[in-house]
Amino acid sequence: MNIVKLERMIAVYEAGSFRKAARGFGMSQPALTWSIRQLEESLGLSLFERGPSGIRPTEVCETLIVRARLIVNEHNRLLAEVERTNRSQVIVVGVHPVLLNSQFAHTVATFRAQEPTVTLRVVEAYSADLIALLRRGELDLAFSAAPEGEEEEVAFEPLLRQYYSVFGRADHKIFGEIAGGGEITQHAWAQADAPNVAAGRAAGAMQHDNANLVLELLARFGMTESTVAVRSASMHLIRRMVLDGGLLGMIPESQFATELHDGTVRQVPGSNIEGPPLGLLWIDGGYETVARRRLKSALRIMQAPERLEIIPVPDIAA
Repeated sequence: MNIVKLERMIAVYEAGSFRKAARGFGMSQPALTWSIRQLEESLGLSLFERGPSGIRPTEVCETLIVRARLIVNEHNRLLAEVERTNRSQVIVVGVHPVLLNSQFAHTVATFRAQEPTVTLRVVEAYSADLIALLRRGELDLAFSAAPEGEEEEVAFEPLLRQYYSVFGRADHKIFGEIAGGGEITQHAWAQADAPNVAAGRAAGAMQHDNANLVLELLARFGMTESTVAVRSASMHLIRRMVLDGGLLGMIPESQFATELHDGTVRQVPGSNIEGPPLGLLWIDGGYETVARRRLKSALRIMQAPERLEIIPVPDIAA
């Protein structure tokens, strides 16, 4: 038994077909079938039941596939770590879009002064994608939200919480509608294209509760599928669409501190919401260089943003 055969077993399991799995490897179906038979013989058990309607994993295969994935992921992480060690010192850190702010920039500058020979490669993505990259060994460290459910191999150290509000330019019509106590008309929105929000749109109320709570809150202020003009994974773009495009958008409060102070933008009353805890994630038990430990220490001292004054929920006409 070797890693290649485990990868092929996983591919057949996920594809549900020898033909589809073989195409993914660029090999013939008979060659892949023979490779799986060799694995079955070495294990002394059957992994897939063959029938006229296709293949079906056996009960023992269902058990083995969990361990096989862990072994393959660990193998890939080891190769990636060795490759990075053999190169000039590079730390690959994944960062949630809401954390790419001036505080993060100052922290990176401070770290660079301490470690002038280290290059940081920053990958911007939402939490689910960052955790997947971390598990595959493509990241050394992530700075994002906690994983949903239990992730045995992923360690999480909570550091701060982020608070969100709906913002619009100071001259946006929604503020007059709310102040007048009338009905909120349809306005164009910019929405974060986060995986959990997309799942919340597709799933029922029993799943992705946090995402559905956000969508329900936004709906109170008139956001619907038809009023979303821009959907993007870039928090910077959503911020610019609010400032320069005149759209409404839910943004971390810390991102508009300067504009709120000078009156360029306003916070929509009653739209405050607390996000999930944010912090550091890494593979538990993995090897850490001195530079990586220093980067974690630098990120730990990033200060949580000050809260905005919570504006009471207004009476909104139905």
